[in-house]
Formats: sequence, C-alpha cells, structure tokens
Amino acid sequence: MKRSMKKVLAGFTLVELMIVVVILGILAAVAIPAFTRYVKRSKTSEATGNISKIYQGEVAYFNQSSEQSVASFASATPLPAAGPTASKYPAQPTAFTADSGWSAIGFSVDAPLYYQYAATASASSFNSIATGNIDGDGVNSGFSRSATLNAGEIQGTQIVISNELE
Repeated sequence: MKRSMKKVLAGFTLVELMIVVVILGILAAVAIPAFTRYVKRSKTSEATGNISKIYQGEVAYFNQSSEQSVASFASATPLPAAGPTASKYPAQPTAFTADSGWSAIGFSVDAPLYYQYAATASASSFNSIATGNIDGDGVNSGFSRSATLNAGEIQGTQIVISNELE
C-alpha cells in the first residue's frame, strides 16, 4: 500500500512532459505568425483612414472652388519627403500645413506616420496615394483612391490596395 502511494505522488513522467512541450510548440507555431499578421494589418488602418480623409478633403475643396466658378482639385507634394521605411516617420504637422496643397485639402497629421501621402490632381480628376513599407523588406505597399468629374458630378472609386502587408 505504501509503495503505490509513493508512485501516485511521484509526479509526471517524461513522456507526459514531452507531450505538453509538443502541444505548446504547435500552439506557438500557429499563434506567432497570426499575431504578426494582425499587427501589420492594424498598421494599415492608418493608410485607409488617411486616404479617406484626403478624399473627403478633395471633394470639399472641389465643391468650395466650384462655388467660386474655378472648379478644380488640389495637388499636394508627397509628405513626409523621405521614402517609406519600416519605422514610423516622426510627427511633422508643420510640413503639412506649410504645403499649399495639403492646407487647401485641409489634411494634416499630428502623430508619427507609417505611410507617405501624396495627392495628384488635374482639372477633372484626382488621386490620393499612401505608400509604405511596414515590414522593412524593400517592397512597398500602396493604397490609393481616385475620383473623376463626369457631367459635373464627382464619381469616386473604392480604395485600391496593393501589397497590403508589405
């Protein structure tokens, strides 16, 4: 009787511990890539949100300029000026307000950025662009949304995404 009680209180066998280690390894192998994808996807929300703000600013600028009978869209230089990297650009709110295109659209950002933003325009269309490289591998991701003027009405497209998690 005493001998079987000692065996019960002895603990786990090596096989049982190895099974636990294998299960933990499998869980880690599945969870780590899913977590990295989740983090990258959360970074892309900055681009989609800001592209929408730029789009709304362009539409508002066009409506305001059409009231003054000079209907047009506004162009803005790419900001921040440096090319995309995996780290955030430092906050540069004065760069956006100093550029006449960005101030006309009414777009500025006070927080650090993962993406570089630009707006190209002609008399009858515009395109808002965000370019980034959130994983630092040299392949850029791109977000853009454009609109054209058709019979006095602005017809916009959905956001076009290329290489979303790059």
